[in-house]
Amino acid sequence: MKYEVPNINLYGTSEPWKIWKDFGGDGLEIGEDLYFFTTLKTKGTRVSRKAGNGCWHGENSAKVLDPKNEQKVLGFSRRFHYKNPKSDQNGCWIMHEYSLKDYPSMPKSKNSSASDDDGDQLVLCRIRKNDQSFIRMKEEKI
Repeated sequence: MKYEVPNINLYGTSEPWKIWKDFGGDGLEIGEDLYFFTTLKTKGTRVSRKAGNGCWHGENSAKVLDPKNEQKVLGFSRRFHYKNPKSDQNGCWIMHEYSLKDYPSMPKSKNSSASDDDGDQLVLCRIRKNDQSFIRMKEEKI
């Protein structure tokens, strides 16, 4: 089976459950994930991880990826959960974000100012339903 990892804007106006549905997540088994490439959007010195009416809230600092334990940093991994206290989906989505140490940049548009960086960082993201939160949410409604 051939699977291409789509390049979409995860940090924008779309809610996680809409992205999940639009890219076939409803057809996945429990514990299966969707993968996406996305571009980090900086706001000053911070990265904006807005997602629809909520945001991706960091659960940990970046973990170093060194698969062979050779003390050679390949990249970094971070874990996030969807946070929106006003939504019944609060905490129901998990995202892992993977970045390379020497990351590829996306070129800036022609409208970018000369003071901008060479480009924004491209990362790989893995999204999963937090099934325990969904089960808890359904039990609370009963």
